[in-house]
Amino acid sequence: MDLLSLTISTLFFLGGFASSVWKVRSGTYHHGYTNLVLIGAGFIFQCFFLYSRGQLHGRCPITSGAEILVFIAWSLAIMYFILGRAFRLSLVGAFTAPILVILHLPALIITLFNPAEPNPTDSMDPWLEMHAAMSLLAYGAFALAAVSGLMYLIQNRQLKSGSPGLLSFNLPPIRYLAAALLRLIIIGLLLLTVGVISAFFMRTAPSRLHLSVSGGVWFVYAAVLIYHLVKRPPAHWLSMASLIAFGFALITLSVI
Repeated sequence: MDLLSLTISTLFFLGGFASSVWKVRSGTYHHGYTNLVLIGAGFIFQCFFLYSRGQLHGRCPITSGAEILVFIAWSLAIMYFILGRAFRLSLVGAFTAPILVILHLPALIITLFNPAEPNPTDSMDPWLEMHAAMSLLAYGAFALAAVSGLMYLIQNRQLKSGSPGLLSFNLPPIRYLAAALLRLIIIGLLLLTVGVISAFFMRTAPSRLHLSVSGGVWFVYAAVLIYHLVKRPPAHWLSMASLIAFGFALITLSVI
């Protein structure tokens, strides 16, 4: 059931990306909600996957690499639905969908060749659950920040070229992208702060490596935010920093 749910979810996300590309190329992206519906359907099957794994383990389904990847993708999808439209990030689905597919593909391979086994715990530690959930939700916000940063760089390049294409006319105004990027980094950093603080209240203390890696990601984003607020560099600097910082955050997942 979990493999089927994950497969269907991935196909919906792939369909959402294909639909966005086709609409942008035809100049009709602003009409209809096909992309939103497809990503929404993929999100529903994501929930089925996580619910199935949660029932299997009797706790938050973040016990394996596949589950963590899907949980991050789920967090990104939530941020897309809650914050993407609130921040007027039109076309964000076209950039979000391929990231969701990229996160799902290795999870699919792991699930296919290494079916999940029950991994229950003797006693639930709420601080551990909060640490994991808040940290991964933060990764979702950071992922959407990276998407916004990429959109900003594309829009900035299109405007400077003097001959913007169809993609430029569908992207949000550049000031919206800059403002949304900053807010998403702040939201992600707040969520990660809650996650890191929760780790110090866990019944079983996390390893030094785990704390160092989590603290390292927090420090990188805090440094980016403080530098931006103090030095006020051009917005394209923050866009590049968001992409590099998210790449670093993804690398740390393999270490954790």
